[in-house]
Amino acid sequence: MGAEDIQYSKWRFGHVLFDETGGKLAINGQAVEIDRNCAALLAALLRRAGEPLGKDELLEIGWPGRIVHENSLAKAISRLRQALGEDGARVEAVYGSGYRLTGPVKRLEALPPEALETSGVVRRFRAHLFGDRRRAMMTCAITIASLSLLVAGLATWWAMTARAQLAEQEREVEVLLTFLSSDVLAAADPYAVGYQNQSLRQAVERTAATMDNRLRDDPETRVMLHRTIAQAFSGWGEYEKAVNHFDRAQMLSVRLHGVYARQNVPIDIGLCQNLRLAGETRRAERICRRAEQVARDTRSPLLGAAQTVRAKLQFEIGEYDRAATALAGVLQKSQGLSSAERADAEWFYALSLRKLARFDLADGAFRRHLTIRQTTMGASHPLTAWAHADYGDFLVAAGDFAKAEQHLAAAQKVFDAALGPDHPESLSPAYSRAVAALWRRDWTGARSILHPLLARYRETLGSDHFWTLYVMSELALAEAQIGESGDAEALLREARQTGARVLYGREGKAAHFHMRWARALIALGKADEAEDERRRALEAMDRAGFMPDHPWRARLHCLSARIALVRGEEAAVLPAGRACLSALGAADRLPSTYPALAEAKVLAGVDLSAMQ
Repeated sequence: MGAEDIQYSKWRFGHVLFDETGGKLAINGQAVEIDRNCAALLAALLRRAGEPLGKDELLEIGWPGRIVHENSLAKAISRLRQALGEDGARVEAVYGSGYRLTGPVKRLEALPPEALETSGVVRRFRAHLFGDRRRAMMTCAITIASLSLLVAGLATWWAMTARAQLAEQEREVEVLLTFLSSDVLAAADPYAVGYQNQSLRQAVERTAATMDNRLRDDPETRVMLHRTIAQAFSGWGEYEKAVNHFDRAQMLSVRLHGVYARQNVPIDIGLCQNLRLAGETRRAERICRRAEQVARDTRSPLLGAAQTVRAKLQFEIGEYDRAATALAGVLQKSQGLSSAERADAEWFYALSLRKLARFDLADGAFRRHLTIRQTTMGASHPLTAWAHADYGDFLVAAGDFAKAEQHLAAAQKVFDAALGPDHPESLSPAYSRAVAALWRRDWTGARSILHPLLARYRETLGSDHFWTLYVMSELALAEAQIGESGDAEALLREARQTGARVLYGREGKAAHFHMRWARALIALGKADEAEDERRRALEAMDRAGFMPDHPWRARLHCLSARIALVRGEEAAVLPAGRACLSALGAADRLPSTYPALAEAKVLAGVDLSAMQ
């Protein structure tokens, strides 16, 4: 553990002294035994003293990567209170939330005051050493000689430490080479006894299956291997397997260095990223928050990366303003960022600005992101493909379909070559093309794209994933417009049931889906249900803090016009259409090609017989 970690690892409150580095607890100077789970919980409560910590977060801290019943937390808190003695009452339950530590807490950066000598003893000691000139000169001579010996000793210690570190690095390399040669590479050597003609994928899976047993006495090496294997699975789009290996790396690292060690930051960053991609956003929030907190507390150089990965999750769950604000802060300190970190920050800054309807600023950020990827990664890298894909999707939202297709085609070419056409990420351009088809009222074309896309996302990501929910909702609209009411109703029913689970508390995200479901229900002629979804969209926008001139608010008026049309309330259609057009016109710097503008113009001067 680095000096930064040790500096902040001792705490005092009441009669308690706690050293989180070793999980050591003392009450009134007497050592008290405490288990690892309780030590991790106490460290977390101390670091956030006075603040409530949720039960889910405490379960993650006390039992990282494990599925544990809430009752285990209650028992651990009971053991902790008992260990703390009369100060145990300061660990309070917070109704409906979790627990917090109350009262004053002191973070020790040096030895406790009572460990020092009294001032009288210090004075007598000073007089003995410096009471007269002769004593002072003798003391100075001894001090100089001692300092010389100390410097020589430090030089020797430094040399020995450097040799020890080099020897440790050489040992780790030797361990890895031995392991890879005997367990992985030999299986791919046609002259080896164990030759199995393995692919790279099989070799990685073999590594994953054997390394914990083969390297059971070398946890540091296993941490590194689990991280490497996690990245491989992530690249193949198998995010749950990636999460599993990051979890194992994190558990090993916690045992070696403690919960809040700097060494855990890169692991938590990878875990946060893959939990987001796997759709496990609730747990990802806790991990992302911890990565940023530990990076800041330990002055880790990965603080910018931790802030970026947390902002990416905030975007994913619909906290667009928070994500944009955080990423703007990261980019202001771009001197300390690598090109990859700067590209990541620009990427999700652009995505967040798009959702906030800041189209002009978003366009600039998307183009900067694309330029960085092309310059640093080359034209054929999957990250460059993502830069094209998301810029293309943005252009679809802006209504520039021709330019969007150029970027989507460039993305598709790279994805297919680098990841394969069936990789979940390779399907992203197809989704954007389907959305463009819906805006152009090409219902059949959209359906032909979305139908196989939904099947593939169900298979690889699961039905609860946001990407699956997007495709399901758009396909319901396409089916409804074609007249396949049975299929449309089944898809809507599933989408709304899934949304009730995954969109709870995600107001910015929920607003989009309520609008799309309202549109599909209008196409099915279900005016009352559509009005209910329109109202839910409005409430979600209010709770999420959408600005009054956001174009999504304007589009609610267009939905009202269409609902009135379904109900046959002809007198209400024109005013609602005009309100939609007026509100869109008031939106700041809205592109003239914005698709909803064309719809609003039709509804504002509607020919009822033609619309019906």
